[in-house]
Amino acid sequence: MYKFIEPFGLNINANSIGEAWLDLVSAILNNGDKTYDEGRLRLSLQNLRIRIENPETEDEIIRKYGDKEKVDAIIYLTFRGEEMYDFDVVPSFSPGARSYYSRLKEGRMDQYVVKRLSNIPESKKGVISFIHWDDYVSVLDTPYDDYLPCLTTIQFRLIESDEKYDLNVIFNARSIDAFQKVYGNLIAITMLANKIASQIELNVGKKINFRSLDGMITDAHIYNECVVEAKEVLSDYNKNELHNK
Repeated sequence: MYKFIEPFGLNINANSIGEAWLDLVSAILNNGDKTYDEGRLRLSLQNLRIRIENPETEDEIIRKYGDKEKVDAIIYLTFRGEEMYDFDVVPSFSPGARSYYSRLKEGRMDQYVVKRLSNIPESKKGVISFIHWDDYVSVLDTPYDDYLPCLTTIQFRLIESDEKYDLNVIFNARSIDAFQKVYGNLIAITMLANKIASQIELNVGKKINFRSLDGMITDAHIYNECVVEAKEVLSDYNKNELHNK
């Protein structure tokens, strides 16, 4: 379900990653402004929030309506691939920049979060930051063929509850491709959170319940080349939902 809350804008509260994805697509198709991104027409919304309760990587909506190759690409760039590349229908940057995986490995950031929260579970410093200082130099050097991570930070918060911990994960994104990529990003974040949670569990000897994935997105958009396909996917989903009720 999505709603606009004045003066803050769009808020999405969903029970699954797939539900959040299609709610976001619906909100942009119905309410998005026509804007341009470096000359490229799109529908977009600014400054929105997504919250998913108990996120799971196995998602029936994404299995049926998503693009497995795109999900696999983002998982690869988060956990194995060293170099970033753009699989948008109209790529906006050349291959070669450091991937999310490369940045995680270079800074040992996931290891840092595990160690920090294992030693100080209540810490507010369990933060991964994907943008590095040298990215600014690269962007200045090639302003029309540059790369800056869409996901900027992910924060991991443990809240003690009885004999366990609840894990709340908060991400920030400077920009999100709401039709082609966001569900892959959300699945990859969930996978990373599950990996970190399982390692902390071993260290602290307490169960960790992944309670919520919460995100702030500065710019969510659907490029003009994808609008027709996005409408078709949403229409098919809504027809099936109505039939199943």
